[in-house]
Amino acid sequence: MKKLLAVLAGIIFLSGCGSTGKSTVTFWHAMNNPKDKALKALIADFEAKNPDIKIDAQYVGNYNILLQKLLASAGSGNPPDISQVYENWTTRFKDAGMLVPVADLIKEDPSFTKEDMKDMFPIFIKNNSYDNKLWTMPFNKSIYVFYYNSSLFKQAGVKPPYDMTEFRDIVRALTKKDKQGNVTQYGFGFRANIDIFEVLLYAQKGRFFDEKETKSLFNGPEGIEALSLLCELGNKEKTAFYTKDYLDNDFASGRVASFVATTPRLSELQQNISFKIGLAKLPVWKTLAPPIAGTNIAVFKKANATAEKRMACWKFIKFLSSTEGTSKWSAGTSYLPVRRSALKTETMLQYFNEQPLFMTGINELDFAVVDPRNRNWQAVRDLIDQALEKALLKKSTPKEALDEAAAKVNVLLGKTE
Repeated sequence: MKKLLAVLAGIIFLSGCGSTGKSTVTFWHAMNNPKDKALKALIADFEAKNPDIKIDAQYVGNYNILLQKLLASAGSGNPPDISQVYENWTTRFKDAGMLVPVADLIKEDPSFTKEDMKDMFPIFIKNNSYDNKLWTMPFNKSIYVFYYNSSLFKQAGVKPPYDMTEFRDIVRALTKKDKQGNVTQYGFGFRANIDIFEVLLYAQKGRFFDEKETKSLFNGPEGIEALSLLCELGNKEKTAFYTKDYLDNDFASGRVASFVATTPRLSELQQNISFKIGLAKLPVWKTLAPPIAGTNIAVFKKANATAEKRMACWKFIKFLSSTEGTSKWSAGTSYLPVRRSALKTETMLQYFNEQPLFMTGINELDFAVVDPRNRNWQAVRDLIDQALEKALLKKSTPKEALDEAAAKVNVLLGKTE
């Protein structure tokens, strides 16, 4: 009897050594309602397919809060296993030796092939790679498009603008005033920050920095022209309404007939809009160059991370970027799918049937541009925001405001810490 018990005890011990139970992957994100619903559904789907892995998804607040928490946690040696990150954050964490390159994880997984890489839109792979090595995986990617109130455009007898000449004519036609001369309907609206400036800067074939990112270029002729246009529309012609806030309510009420935003705005707008929303490509100025936005997924180095945990992180990232995963994510949030094959899935075909204009953003991908990946990009954005505010409030001319910002940015570009 004693021998039998000893044998059974040995079997139990050995079986216990061979099983480590569930791997829990901590995932920090900034996806709030309604996007969090799609994320939760994806996580539930993944866990059902991978019962040995638990995804501890933690909403930590907006992107600014997420960055600050990542900096604090990574600095103290206790970061999450994976997190959403912007490209300039990647530069920062990569240079500090805090990330596990996704390319290293792919090497350990023969099921992820070269065909998988070719299936992904090239611009996403390029922007997540450093020295031809993939460091992060694209996740919630979007692109800027032109939103318009189809009813108001139809009433005015106009169509979405092809170029900037048509754009200016259309916003004039869609601007209305009362008997006292007060504007009751603006042809266009924009958030007074860097987002609209970069859309116009890129359309002018402008750039923020030189190739080595050591000198500002956004205060050149292209940037001055872009900011001057905003000042003319908002202050001189009064055909555009500008604010620091999102334009959802102004668009929904009919106060603003059109604006520029990224594709995920569509899913949020449709919750409160009674009219048909139109989507179109950005107006061409010197070129069509819609900026890409959105974050990627990074794997953080952790002192106690096991090979099992690393592969659990990779399995989840691979699922999110799979044809199935990115299709469901795109259809549920209006973010762009990161794979070409997603466009042919039943999920996406049904979504295209319901939202035919969503193809607008996908069709812009061949012309897309990306933001700088400089580690100080967020501080640069803040300085350009301040320049826009000064120009729009008539405290400085567009050239003076941009020159002042450029001088400060050049100091930042020389910093590595």
